Amino acid sequence: MRAILYVFSGTGNTLKVASLYKKYLENANDATDAPDKGASVAVDIYRVSKKNGEIPSPDGYDLVGIGYPIHGFSAPEPAIELCKALPNVENKRTFFFKTSGEGLHLNDCSSQKCLKILTKKGYDVVAERHIVMPYNMIYRHKDEMAKQMWIYAHAIVDMHCRELLDGKREKVKRSPLLSMWVAPVRFLEQKFAHLHGPAFKVHADKCINCNRCVNICPQNNITYADGKFKFGHECVLCMGCSFGCPADAISVGVFGLWKVNGSYRVDELARDENIPFPFVPNYAKGIYRLYKKYYRECDERIALAGIDVNDYI
Repeated sequence: MRAILYVFSGTGNTLKVASLYKKYLENANDATDAPDKGASVAVDIYRVSKKNGEIPSPDGYDLVGIGYPIHGFSAPEPAIELCKALPNVENKRTFFFKTSGEGLHLNDCSSQKCLKILTKKGYDVVAERHIVMPYNMIYRHKDEMAKQMWIYAHAIVDMHCRELLDGKREKVKRSPLLSMWVAPVRFLEQKFAHLHGPAFKVHADKCINCNRCVNICPQNNITYADGKFKFGHECVLCMGCSFGCPADAISVGVFGLWKVNGSYRVDELARDENIPFPFVPNYAKGIYRLYKKYYRECDERIALAGIDVNDYI
């Protein structure tokens, strides 16, 4: 069996989740009841970026995954453009996985635009997963919360991979009512991102001239010439440049108060025995109380699958 994961990821959260799908799809077949139990699974990951040129065809693959971070309760523009660019197929098994910094059910139908495009092209969308990961803007999550998010991401993805290999399918959420207000929010968010792009700036007194921002930008929106950085109108507010800057030298226009900089080091946090686990729902206070419902629902689903989240610490 061969699978391909098309992934748009700005700060790397969704790419990290894609790496989990690769790991558990390639290793989980022995744990399933699939007819071809024990057969090998090979997974390729294609990172959606204007730097990467032609999008590989899904021909020859048995399973297609589409991964993206949720922007404005919807798929970001590059993920939608990817779906438009993919060729027509015949009943190709497909699933969505999406990441965000909160478990609100408002995000459940974020795939609707992509779902509509792909269904018309012959893709058989059998499932979707919403996986909570640490914020790359708005505010920085505590280490305790980031640890919990990453450990649960392992458990949720492992569970989902087993279901995919077992041939299970689920009803992908559709909501005409939600689409009525999500569609204009998506349109405004995308247009504003393009207009706001040039408002990003590099502070010369902090910059170490590593050009990481130029190299990391998936939209080719940042150029460097004659000792100056220029931000264009192709920005999609992925925040990869400001989040990944090692010198914290990038200002983000009107989003200054929401800026988050620097890796969460989730693998290290997950192994750190001095950081309590779980943080939610047992110890959550303040804003983190909003995550209680999400993690209770995760616990119920994981338990039904016979998975112990503590095995992923």
